[in-house]
Amino acid sequence: MLWKRYQCTYGEPPPSARCGHCVVKVKSSVWDGTLVVFHGGTNDRQFLGDLVVLHLENGLWTRPQTTGGPSPRAFHCGAVIGTSVYYFGGRTGARVHNEVWKLDTNLWEWTCLNLIGAKPDAREKADCIGLDESRVLVFGGYDGIRWLNDVFVINVVTLESTQVRVGGTLPSPRAGHKLAMLHQGILMFGGETTNTQYLGDLWALKGLFRDSSAGGTPESQQDNSPRWVKMQLSGPSPAGRSGHGFVNAGAKMIVYGGRGDEGWLSRKAIYHKDVAVIDRESVRWVKVPSMGEEPSERAHHSLTLVDKNKLLLFGGYNGKSTYGDMWFLEGSDDELLPSATGADEMTTAASSVQNLTSAITSKIFARQTPKADREDANPGWMQMNSSAEQTSILGCLRQRMGLPRNPAAGTPHRQEEESRLKEAQLQILKIAMKVDPSLPRELGKEAALARARSFFTTVEPENLTPEDVQALLYDYKCILPKLLARARQQGKDISSITKWNHVEYGDIKISEIPDLCEVYKELVVAL
Repeated sequence: MLWKRYQCTYGEPPPSARCGHCVVKVKSSVWDGTLVVFHGGTNDRQFLGDLVVLHLENGLWTRPQTTGGPSPRAFHCGAVIGTSVYYFGGRTGARVHNEVWKLDTNLWEWTCLNLIGAKPDAREKADCIGLDESRVLVFGGYDGIRWLNDVFVINVVTLESTQVRVGGTLPSPRAGHKLAMLHQGILMFGGETTNTQYLGDLWALKGLFRDSSAGGTPESQQDNSPRWVKMQLSGPSPAGRSGHGFVNAGAKMIVYGGRGDEGWLSRKAIYHKDVAVIDRESVRWVKVPSMGEEPSERAHHSLTLVDKNKLLLFGGYNGKSTYGDMWFLEGSDDELLPSATGADEMTTAASSVQNLTSAITSKIFARQTPKADREDANPGWMQMNSSAEQTSILGCLRQRMGLPRNPAAGTPHRQEEESRLKEAQLQILKIAMKVDPSLPRELGKEAALARARSFFTTVEPENLTPEDVQALLYDYKCILPKLLARARQQGKDISSITKWNHVEYGDIKISEIPDLCEVYKELVVAL
């Protein structure tokens, strides 16, 4: 994996040096791109409350004008739902907070949510994560006296807050841990607990989502209740730490940095700068060498997935200095994956995507002991083609056939984009031939498009293959610019038709395909 220092001062000044801040990514049709939102933190002399935004596509820094909002704070946590960011907790000096603040990134308006029900106590160094379109989960933290391991779910639509009763063996109370979503479950790594002990354990929190395949029997309801499962993976696992980064990057889960110690004898604080990866194909920890210049060791930085195979590192603290540098960590899916399989296995994978996904399902995070834990962690919810997964079945199939997961992996961005477009154009021609097998192979582009569009606007979404969806999304992005100018002149709201413009094929969830089809039909009719 390759580190690249990022230096861009276009527009407003970028965020100053800090640690304990929050950074999130928001895909915005209103602002026509990907927003990276920085908030709060501390520079060891004062607590900060500023809001700084990077428009990722054009490199523009802005400082939106807002009114009200939370007081300056650090060591809070943030989660994104739609185009809103929800912040919880944190510390200002010796005071810890328990408010939940909503930041609307369309209007840049702050709202303090007035929750009802069982609310989480004030705390710092907790972590939170968005579960779906309406719920945020909060786990753990430090309230100034105790380390915590409670779980709360906050419904940001109804404003109900609920403490969740979780079964299984509970993780140790902790703070400075990190959560990451993996399908319909949550992974947690590390943290700091009582007596300044740094943890290196990995846990899965399951049963937060209703599994429609489980039926309505009492047994299935019990199986789907929230529960913790401790994961035991082979390979060189990272040392215990807190204040690290932990990110789901598709085919890999990435850990970077954090504060730890040299062991229970010396307890001397150390700061890490290693990159450790859970390779989800081999289901093991992997140490990854870094190339080029690399950032210094640090903790309480931010590590954010801003694009496929690209993470943004900012800030942090090394025990003496607070950082304000910014780095991209770039890699490709196939860097960490096993070598290509034999000819017989490739033939089997090519003939049946279902067989492929079943094989993947049987491996992912299934090496558990004892038997009860092994059965509990054997994961329909963790399979690579889950409806909540962000890695495409097609990418897995290519890998098993001895090809890179991404057809243009390792090439510059422009060549990679051109390769994806060529694949989509080829798929449109294949769809035209599928609709009418009697068509000549030298069919012109416009005629092929007409037949493919006829197919896309009449087929049921559940009957689309992954390749069909890739081609449909490509054609949607070709049509959209032709209609935007007309829509703006007519004063129409364009947010509904531009919502898929900055979405990559690999980021589309199965549950979102019907909506994509409806928007696509609207554009085709308007042509």
